[in-house]
Amino acid sequence: MRLLAKWLTLLLIFSLAACKDAKHNQPDAALAATTLTVMAGSELKDIEPLLPSISKATGIQLQLQYTGTLEAVEKLQSGEQIDLAWLASNKYAMLVPAARARILASERTMLTPVVLGLKESKAKALGWKDNSQVTWKDIAEAAKQGKFTFGMTSPSSSNTGFSGLLGLAAALSGQGDALEEKDINAKRLSAFFQAQRLTAGSSGWLAEAYLREQDKVDGIINYASTLQTLNRNTALKEKLVLVYPQDGIVTADYPIMLINPAKREAYDKVVSYLRGTEFQQAMYSSTLRHPVNPDVAVTDAPKQALAELSFPAKLAVVDAILTAFDNHLRLPTDSTFVLDTSGSMKGDRIRDLKAAMQGLSGADTSISGRFSRFRNRERIIILPFNNSVESSQRFDMGSEDKANQATLAAVAARIQQLRADGGTAIFSATQLAYTEAVERKRNDPARFYSIIVMTDGINNDGMDYKQFAQWYKALPDNEKDIKIFTVLFGEAEPDELKNLADLSGGRMFDSRKASLQTIFKEIRGYQ
Repeated sequence: MRLLAKWLTLLLIFSLAACKDAKHNQPDAALAATTLTVMAGSELKDIEPLLPSISKATGIQLQLQYTGTLEAVEKLQSGEQIDLAWLASNKYAMLVPAARARILASERTMLTPVVLGLKESKAKALGWKDNSQVTWKDIAEAAKQGKFTFGMTSPSSSNTGFSGLLGLAAALSGQGDALEEKDINAKRLSAFFQAQRLTAGSSGWLAEAYLREQDKVDGIINYASTLQTLNRNTALKEKLVLVYPQDGIVTADYPIMLINPAKREAYDKVVSYLRGTEFQQAMYSSTLRHPVNPDVAVTDAPKQALAELSFPAKLAVVDAILTAFDNHLRLPTDSTFVLDTSGSMKGDRIRDLKAAMQGLSGADTSISGRFSRFRNRERIIILPFNNSVESSQRFDMGSEDKANQATLAAVAARIQQLRADGGTAIFSATQLAYTEAVERKRNDPARFYSIIVMTDGINNDGMDYKQFAQWYKALPDNEKDIKIFTVLFGEAEPDELKNLADLSGGRMFDSRKASLQTIFKEIRGYQ
């Protein structure tokens, strides 16, 4: 009997342990069953505070993975496994057959048009304050005459930039939804973009850049909700007047799209909550985007009725607009690449660097690759460094595609010659690059100037960050407007690279979270 009692006791202990393990593992299994992976536009980062309420109300967690519009289309094309997509717009994706085929359902979740925000004093001087009759043609003519300056995101990197460009192209062509390649009025569009002073790869970063440089720029083209949020910022010296062009605007409607058919039930549940009054009210209060639910009242609607511009019906027209902007319409660029070739770059790292740079030279034929390629009229500077700084080499792109093939081949050949060896003189190399860029800008000011610093190590030769910062701060104010973008790679020091970027009003990119090729393509939106 005693032996039987011992066996029963042991059996009970093992049973309890098994139950405990099963109970312990249950939440993980439940979590996996109720988590949806969501490919999301970068501007949806402001929705993150609302994610817990979505999960609480639906029992479903949304796992947002941020990406750009063109990259999102490429991922849909390639069959990347995700459950949902949630972008500012799906209009470009719907023109690409392989991407469209994967979108099984789509529901709008919030609204915000792309408009011009202009300093109140400028808007009054132009007669645009409380004026519902202003058109894109009026805006283009005033920009051509130098009556105001503005900032805008890159159309191939950000929905706001493309929406602004589309509005202008449609209005100046006079064709509306019948816009064809032959209708793009390059001369008038080019005149408009002579007034652009700020560029960016995302609408959020553009707003931050405008706040820093508001004394140098009169306004920005951005989402109405972003402009209204800026107007609430106490650091803004002068309120922005929102100008809604009478001849039409493009509205971001943030469709949430079902990609994985196995998640239909969860998708429907999420959509029901997102379009319900609770979420719509919370979203409107926190982001100022307008609700799609008519039961949620808004207090900041424009006084006039808005005319929505039709998106082009052909992919060729969209691509033609983007290509024309990069190669002919916008101000040309001066791009310096300060590239680490120290000994720690041997092997895969120097190989990845070469692949990323050769992608910009035309080797990357993907959608995002085509629109991040070195542009017509661009000036490209290659400046390698290790413990010493090599001489910079300059490559000038012409205005014609065919003639530029030889230049692109020369850039690719120079990149292929890079060899890894020696130490790391980050700040001495950056100082030389900056000094040379200042000199070029003095002689040719009508360009966007930028410096990209890519390193995988810690500075151990030449000047240190503190010395560089002292040198930079001593420059005249008119020589401090060249932005430095840094690429964190390998064992590089994050704080120093972030400080270097912040010092000039640039941005640090982290290639530990994405491939170097992806990072270099993303940077192109800021050049």
